[in-house]
Amino acid sequence: MRNLISYLMFVFFVVFLFGAAYSLNTGNPDGKDIFIEKKCTMCHSVETAGIECKKKDAVDLSKTGDTYDAGFISKYLTREEKIADKQHKVTLKSSDEELKVLSDWLGSLKSKENGQ
Repeated sequence: MRNLISYLMFVFFVVFLFGAAYSLNTGNPDGKDIFIEKKCTMCHSVETAGIECKKKDAVDLSKTGDTYDAGFISKYLTREEKIADKQHKVTLKSSDEELKVLSDWLGSLKSKENGQ
């Protein structure tokens, strides 16, 4: 009986530790995290955020917010809008919440003269 109680306490402790560890890692990701997670770095860099792409012709999005607002960026990423008569090459596969966070973050990237 004593071994059974010790075993159950051990199992409870392990489950508790996994739950605690999981709760610490499920914070809401910010736009930079989503940008990296969705592999936007394959084609784009954001030098002001310390994100660099290995492609030589990568488009730097550090000043995206100077030209486009979050609403437009969201529509562009889901291929509902065009820039220079072209759609984004890839349709972003994300939840609505992730799309909003990413679009808000990209829309906030502005040059220093425009309020960064």
